[in-house]
Amino acid sequence: MGVSVTGASGNSVARLTTLFSVLGVLGAAGFYLYGPAVTPALHGAAMAECNELVGGNYRSYHLEWVVDTRPHWLCSNRFKPAEDPIDMGWWVTPGLF
Repeated sequence: MGVSVTGASGNSVARLTTLFSVLGVLGAAGFYLYGPAVTPALHGAAMAECNELVGGNYRSYHLEWVVDTRPHWLCSNRFKPAEDPIDMGWWVTPGLF
């Protein structure tokens, strides 16, 4: 990168706008793929809902975050492996209390 006599660094507003736009898109894609699994409130809500779906004793459920073309939660009963797992979707609404 060249240096001009007037001290301009070459970082124009258009270049910075493009940079922040690209970072925003990458951040949104990262949250779409991995956000619910690493967000404590969403992960806790998914664990509570999965526990209710399989019987409610916190020992029999198995929760898995699957990343493919459509990321989603899979909930299954650990004591009944022959049953198909339940697809809980991408979003699980966390409770306030």
